[in-house]
Amino acid sequence: MSSPSETFPQHEIRPIRGEKFLRGLNRLLPLGRKYHPLLRLLNGGCGLLAVPFGPYRVLKPAAWTKSVTAQLLLGKDMAAEFQLLEVFCRKCERGCFVDVGANIGLYTLLLRAASPRPIIAYEPQPYLFKLLQWNIAYNRLPSAQARNLACGARRGELAFMTGLNGSVAFDQATASGARSATSSGSVEEEARRAEVGGLMKVPVTTLDEDLADVPEIALLKIDCEGFEYQILRGAREILKRHRPFLFVEVHPEQLVQFGDSTQAVVDLLAPDYDLEFWYFQIERHSTKLQRSVEKFRRPRARRCATVAEMLAASTRVPGPAQIYFVGRPKAAAAGQTGISYKSDTAN
Repeated sequence: MSSPSETFPQHEIRPIRGEKFLRGLNRLLPLGRKYHPLLRLLNGGCGLLAVPFGPYRVLKPAAWTKSVTAQLLLGKDMAAEFQLLEVFCRKCERGCFVDVGANIGLYTLLLRAASPRPIIAYEPQPYLFKLLQWNIAYNRLPSAQARNLACGARRGELAFMTGLNGSVAFDQATASGARSATSSGSVEEEARRAEVGGLMKVPVTTLDEDLADVPEIALLKIDCEGFEYQILRGAREILKRHRPFLFVEVHPEQLVQFGDSTQAVVDLLAPDYDLEFWYFQIERHSTKLQRSVEKFRRPRARRCATVAEMLAASTRVPGPAQIYFVGRPKAAAAGQTGISYKSDTAN
């Protein structure tokens, strides 16, 4: 199910007031999104704000003050993990990029900033999909299309927990009352509903079926809150035929709730891919004051040297909430070194 880009409501869009003031204040006292009451005072809670993000501007509801403030003050560090991919994207000369779990389009914009390759972006939540369409249209991204679908191991329909970071419902058996996916109402009404979240039914496809007519796929990025193993199961032909570079955000705790595991993801990919494992982690063993200070520092990447080290980290309590699997197809990786990235070695 593909949808053309929806015309964005130009009359609802305005630039952020106090942009330089808020950034200057944050440099003096780096409190990040804790400045959201001040942003709301300056900008109100209605309409859409065009928030700077690299060379682009992202349309976000003014009502999402914490998210808007974080993006304004963090910039591209909102998706610090993209640095693991950026060099590869710039060198890619053929094929398209596939963004599964595109949300409102931050990654889609980062991919376009790094490369002119075509992009296919998937987002199942109707309102986030609408924002994704608006952001593609507002920033005039060439060769970028959005598809209002979830991805999985088989075609059909699934109950989906909506929210700013929604996910497939863990217990499908109790989700029979989920409503059909729709998006309607004012910007404020839809933004409020998306923030509160709920349960709705969304259509599901497999990447193997939906991308069967795509001649070449260079990159597959997946960020789907624990559903990543199911998506990879539905992309096995793509992995074998196209051998795309992989960037999979694995959620160890949420995988288990779907009956999957981090080890299962490794077992599925390891025969055909050389894998690197990275995470960005605030030390959760530190004091509350130390955790607060860490939140306002630039995220730092840590690399697990081996599969065993990554698996140990994934089962540690507390451990990384996300582990990034960076995969090079084995035939293409022969004689190449891993991604060059300044990091700390994980303990």
